[in-house]
Amino acid sequence: MSENKKVTDMTNQEICEMAVNEECECSDAGVVSLATDQTMILTNVNADSQVEIIKILCTKALEKGYITEIFIEKILEREKEFPTGLPTAVPVAIPHIHDGCLKSFFSMATLTKPVAFESMDGAEDDINTEMVFLFGITDPSQQCSVLMKFCELFQNEELMKKMRVAENTEEQIGYLKNALGDYLLI
Repeated sequence: MSENKKVTDMTNQEICEMAVNEECECSDAGVVSLATDQTMILTNVNADSQVEIIKILCTKALEKGYITEIFIEKILEREKEFPTGLPTAVPVAIPHIHDGCLKSFFSMATLTKPVAFESMDGAEDDINTEMVFLFGITDPSQQCSVLMKFCELFQNEELMKKMRVAENTEEQIGYLKNALGDYLLI
């Protein structure tokens, strides 16, 4: 990132490009199907910390058999070393990892109050996230493809604002399916 440009001055597209570029060297891995269902899409979650919301979302995946316990440990470690907060129009965090993932999946939550995540770019200010998008993949080479697809969603400010205030899971799934298409396996 340019030293003269702060994250707060960047467009959603620039933020997402930064996120993808910091994460991986992109290759076309094709469409990755992320398993999800109504139990993994949460609205109005009350969490006091990033650890708490990550554990809530991971527990859903663990109950489905998509991950092992090591996934939870590794994703929390990874979040400390490689933070995932993004200051998009609706601030988000995108914790993700492949360690301990048995089936590629997606889980998300809208929060009743913002939860602080460190910024992906290493800026000193935390990102007060309003939504958390958590995914696990079995093949690490697919990470970039998934991140790019999520960044397309994050750049759609109008849709993100609708998702932020959605009151029920069915409405959220409709928005997600329209935005992510074949990336979601429902």
